[in-house]
Amino acid sequence: MKRVDTVAFIIEDNGRILVEERRRDKETDPGKVALPGGHVENGETLEAACRRELMEELEMECEAFSYLTRILHPTPIEEQMNHYFVCKGCKGEPRSNEAERVFWIDISNTGKLDLRADRKAVQIFLKGE
Repeated sequence: MKRVDTVAFIIEDNGRILVEERRRDKETDPGKVALPGGHVENGETLEAACRRELMEELEMECEAFSYLTRILHPTPIEEQMNHYFVCKGCKGEPRSNEAERVFWIDISNTGKLDLRADRKAVQIFLKGE
């Protein structure tokens, strides 16, 4: 099984984090509630992938990204090495361009996240606050 790099971001606002419900026609994790993110393109840096994915998926920009951790997330078609970033100074209202919907959840309620890797990343984020 091939391994690919992916990025995911934690966008926090007043004790809430932004999540997405993935489209049901996605190859990996269809219909799951997850942190937004996506695949790193060939030759792209992780931060550049964050900026691109944030704009493509949510039409948002962040002033700075802070690297948090990386966690392996196996799927039926590939092993994803998820690189998690914290977005600081976000601008714009989130739009759902690639997901069924995006919405805010209470940051202490990680049980609403369907992916173990995402729950673990948020727990690491909470320990560092």
